[in-house]
Amino acid sequence: MRLHASLIGLALATLAALPAMTMDTEAQQAFTAYNDRFNEIAESYDLEAFLALYNEAPLWIAPAERPVEGLDVPAGTFGFIVKNEGEFSHSFDHLFLSDDRTQAVMIGDYDLNVERADVAATGTYLFVLEKNGDGWEIVVDMYNQHQAE
Repeated sequence: MRLHASLIGLALATLAALPAMTMDTEAQQAFTAYNDRFNEIAESYDLEAFLALYNEAPLWIAPAERPVEGLDVPAGTFGFIVKNEGEFSHSFDHLFLSDDRTQAVMIGDYDLNVERADVAATGTYLFVLEKNGDGWEIVVDMYNQHQAE
C-alpha cells in the first residue's frame, strides 16, 4: 500500500511539474547522446552498463502488473535479451526537463526482437530520470506494448 501511495505521489508531482518543464538544444543533444548510449549498451549486451543506467531502486511499471521496485526486473528482462541474443532499441520523441535541470521525463518508442524465443514487440516507454552528478539515472521505467497489426 505504501508503494501505491508513493506512485500516486510521484505521478501527481510529475504532472504538476510538466507545465514548468522546458527543453532546449543542449538538453536535446544530451538526451540524444543518452539514448544513443542506451542503444549501444543494448547492442553490446552489457548487463552491467545497462543496470548502471538506473538508480539503485527504480520503479518498473508494466501493463496490468503491480509496480516493482529494484533492479531485479530490469536485470531479468535485459538478461533474457542477452541470453537469447535479441535486438532491443529505443528512440525518443518527447523530452521534458525541469527548470532546475534535476529531473527529466523522456517518452519514446522501443523495438524488441528475440528470434530464438519467438518474441517480438514494439511499444512506448516513459522514463523519469534524475540528475546524478554529471549523468542521469532512470528512477521510473514504464512501458506499454502496442497491439500487433
